Amino acid sequence: MLMKLDHSSSALVIVGGWNAHIFNPNWIRRYLFDGEKEKLKVDILAELPNGFNPQFASQRVSSKEVRIQLQGNKLSLSPIEDNDKYFKKTEEIALLLADYLPHTPVSGFGINFVFTENKVNEELKNIVRSKDLSKIEKFGASLISQQYTRSLELDSMTLNFTIERKDKKVTFKLNFHTDIRDLAEFKTKISETSVLTMKEKAVDFIVSVYNLELKGVMNEQME
Repeated sequence: MLMKLDHSSSALVIVGGWNAHIFNPNWIRRYLFDGEKEKLKVDILAELPNGFNPQFASQRVSSKEVRIQLQGNKLSLSPIEDNDKYFKKTEEIALLLADYLPHTPVSGFGINFVFTENKVNEELKNIVRSKDLSKIEKFGASLISQQYTRSLELDSMTLNFTIERKDKKVTFKLNFHTDIRDLAEFKTKISETSVLTMKEKAVDFIVSVYNLELKGVMNEQME
């Protein structure tokens, strides 16, 4: 059994009063990619149950390394691939934004990592199995999906940790959250807890606490 980091769902997210009109391909190319003639891909996203609604649409701009998306008050930067260079690039772009838009009101940021396993064996079932499930099954019900979340304090940060199980898939979501008053404080905090440092901590958490293997990571505890 080998869990995998879902890089497309892992992101550096900054919550604030962002000006949506600024985040267009021309501005992004000029200020976040040093004016280089890098090809950018633009997608218009609107994930709504009743279809597309322009009022709630969000724009996602992708370079060869990073995806940038502003949805509501959340600015997300995610790597194109599970590559440390690309994860580091998300942080570099966030720091540029802090320099170019220093007066943007912000309230916090999160460094998020998502791990998935599509083949659930008995060991993993036992890890995520709730204590009351056997009684529920005796009552005649069967499990369709399951989710539980814990908020933990870790290294002066809040770790919001969610485990989801649906059908044969288990997902571990880790959100390392830090409150901030402004983007100057963001720059200070991110220098203390870089994206790559938190990626290592997320991997260590999964391996150490749940004794699981991750793709590309040797689980020394299972040797």
